[in-house]
Amino acid sequence: MIEIPVENFVFAVCALVGGGLLLVTVLVDDILGAVFDFDIGGVSLMPLLLSFVSMFGVGGLFATEVLDIHGGQAGLVGGGFGLLGLGIAYALFSALRRAEAPPAFSTRDLVGREAFVAV
Repeated sequence: MIEIPVENFVFAVCALVGGGLLLVTVLVDDILGAVFDFDIGGVSLMPLLLSFVSMFGVGGLFATEVLDIHGGQAGLVGGGFGLLGLGIAYALFSALRRAEAPPAFSTRDLVGREAFVAV
């Protein structure tokens, strides 16, 4: 029978669930982003939380399997990875938010303005 330590199971679930939901959030932003209608600096809270959770899992697995540390120390390494992932996600999503096009104008905005037309 396969024996999996509880800490590896927790870290693996965090990595898989967080990463999967982050992928879904990136692809269809408004479905999960509408649950928490809150943003930090123009970046929705949902991708930040999910990037932290997924990188926490990755960092915890890295700590237990590569560095051979367990328990609370692995949790601290996972937390460090999570904060790093949160920072990277914040930088990427804020850069993408700034690159968006401005809102479209309507013909109502143009009524009463002077313009020249060349044919």
